[in-house]
Amino acid sequence: MIDGGVFIDRDPTTGIGSGVEDVLARMDRFGVERALATSFMSLYFDAREGNSFTASVCAEYDGRLLSVACVNLLGYDAGEQYLQDLKDEGFVATALFPEPQYWSLSDYVAQKFAVQAAEVGMPLQVGLWTRRDLADVARHIAPAGGPVLVRWMRGGGYNTLPDTIAIAQDLPNVIFDVSTVTQSGGIEHLVERVGAERLYLASNAPLAAEGASYFLLEAARIGDAQRERIRAGTLAEALGIEPLEAGAAPTSTLWEDMRSAPKIDTHWHTSGWNIIEPRTSFEAIGEDFDAFNYSIAISNSIRALNHEIVAGNAETRTFLDAEPRARGLVVINPLEIETSISEIAKYRDDPRFVGLKTIQDFYGKDLDDPGYLEILDALDDKPDWPIMAHLPGMDRLARARPHLSFIAAHATWRYWDFADLDNVWFDIATSTSDRHDANIRAMVEMVGEDRVIFSCDGQLMSPAWTLGKLASAELSETAMRKILQENAFNAFPRLRETVEPPA
Repeated sequence: MIDGGVFIDRDPTTGIGSGVEDVLARMDRFGVERALATSFMSLYFDAREGNSFTASVCAEYDGRLLSVACVNLLGYDAGEQYLQDLKDEGFVATALFPEPQYWSLSDYVAQKFAVQAAEVGMPLQVGLWTRRDLADVARHIAPAGGPVLVRWMRGGGYNTLPDTIAIAQDLPNVIFDVSTVTQSGGIEHLVERVGAERLYLASNAPLAAEGASYFLLEAARIGDAQRERIRAGTLAEALGIEPLEAGAAPTSTLWEDMRSAPKIDTHWHTSGWNIIEPRTSFEAIGEDFDAFNYSIAISNSIRALNHEIVAGNAETRTFLDAEPRARGLVVINPLEIETSISEIAKYRDDPRFVGLKTIQDFYGKDLDDPGYLEILDALDDKPDWPIMAHLPGMDRLARARPHLSFIAAHATWRYWDFADLDNVWFDIATSTSDRHDANIRAMVEMVGEDRVIFSCDGQLMSPAWTLGKLASAELSETAMRKILQENAFNAFPRLRETVEPPA
């Protein structure tokens, strides 16, 4: 594999990173032979000094690190021959990172830079933070005609597929990073629409949990030739580099070990989020359960969350009837108090339903809003039904009602606010792999390995996305076993009525 983007030295804004040996160790753990490398010094301090540092470091490691020059366009003199000098010095590409350097891809100098890069035959990588950045690449950078490598710097890319497909049709010189295409079937859809020869992967290690992007590609249902093209062939062709001989990195079994481990997923969905989601059918979901060795998955309906709870909860029951490994959450709505109470009564005696779910911020409310308090009074005689919700107001409600249990969805954002609450469990499903926002190892160290539960937010997030972050966290075997299976039985006590806990 050629990783299309790693950083060397230390990021001064987060403190993440400890040198090139750390990056190489991360590559070795996942069997990655080569990576395009840029220094944080060139990004944040002085581009020329940083690029010299990058070149000197990369020269020491037998071709495993390929030097990429970062250019800050606020300091770029279009009258110089700097791009030609960089190419002559052996840089395989140049990279632009507008967001942390406070300039825009729509600046005229960016267009000029793209033209000059094309003239000297220097591939140009552009780090993107938003879909607007991608549109700016299409309007202002790619028309120059040289090779352009789109690279996603943060967040889930589940909403970027429409733009990627449209740009790919109009601009054949652009290739696309798939490292944040999180939805089940997303990479497969791009292979079908765009072609594997237009796709590559950039992990952003160590800023990101590198395993998340690697595992997404491994999980994709594509042919071996297509996978190898994304793993290395696309970049090798775009950059004009020869592949390393086999054995440059140790063989890794992490993907297969994590994929095949038995697991209980506590955060799944039916319906869809009104984006491109190729694998929303019950049949496709069941195939994902097979592929990732699920014994149980706890699901709730997007139809109930985003539209109508009665029809949505009925959809969950239909899914439970169709999929024996599924268990359900009853969705409640603070704007429909009586209906929510009725829905709890409707499903409370069905042992396949194991708790409640709401997204309170969808309604502009906190979890301790009076509407929720009235609904949750219905649980006073049933404390074995936990409430899964987003974070706003959960800390106050968990303190006010210690006899109830809570699942803090996407808790990596603010787990420290809940660490002292014994009746809260921590869901690790997030749309980001950034270590600053999804530091699972730090979460486990603070809240303990007994209150963290495996959750992927499927099918919006492939299980591979969460598994890759877990693999990157380097937890103990005991902690991993608890997170993948055992802790779910304490977070959702009703599971014990229909499932035998692992010995």
